[in-house]
Amino acid sequence: MTGATQSVLPFILTAAIAGCGTATSEKTDAAPGNPAVKGPVTVLAAASTTNALDEIKAKFAGQSDAEVRISYAASSALAQQIARGAEADLFLSADAKWADHVESNAAVAKRRDLLGNRLVIVVPADSKLDLKEPDDLRSAEVQHLALADPEAVPAGRYAKRALTELHLWDGLKGKVAAAEDVRHALTYVETGAAEAGIVYATDAAVSKKVKVVFSIPADLTGPVCYPLLLLRPPADNPAAAAFYDYLGSPEAKRVFEKYGFTVF
Repeated sequence: MTGATQSVLPFILTAAIAGCGTATSEKTDAAPGNPAVKGPVTVLAAASTTNALDEIKAKFAGQSDAEVRISYAASSALAQQIARGAEADLFLSADAKWADHVESNAAVAKRRDLLGNRLVIVVPADSKLDLKEPDDLRSAEVQHLALADPEAVPAGRYAKRALTELHLWDGLKGKVAAAEDVRHALTYVETGAAEAGIVYATDAAVSKKVKVVFSIPADLTGPVCYPLLLLRPPADNPAAAAFYDYLGSPEAKRVFEKYGFTVF
């Protein structure tokens, strides 16, 4: 675990994510993996879950014959693809809004709130800027503030809400460098294209090129919840149902928590 991860985890694991875990609090008793499970599984997942899901997919593959294929992008883009008929078995969204959008426009067999997260302000690891709190983002030295698209992408919308609550949005929106998803916003900061950014704590934790200067309280963003949707009845694709259950297993939970997520 990197030093960056260690610095962020205390913020994540002690976060009170009020309001999460309420859509469906189903638990799974599924055994980790099942060699009898076969077939392809297509997962569309929020970009912020990339590292954790890649590791979980590898563990699942070692215990079953199912082939799990995961595409990562902004939840907004993925939800709209599903609503337009894109082939998928599972959808892991970074907020409830886009999960609701899918439920309103496509069949959903099961749904549960799986993960929680929170936002942090980051700067390049070698930055000399004296940023300690959100108000410091108004400094003339911060010319670009990297966010995921604040009008559509969950991480960006959460950030906009927090800055609005702090009465900072109107003064900062002219600095915003909007990215297609939160990982691209992180890249802007990593490369120095932006002097600061607001990303998920889990994204900051996997990067050695940024440092966290402030953890945004959950009451400013509202609950940061990741609903998991099974899009087909279990009988239609047992492998997809097995992976849905596996994502709620103790083994998957350990991986998610290693990357800083709260698991419900």
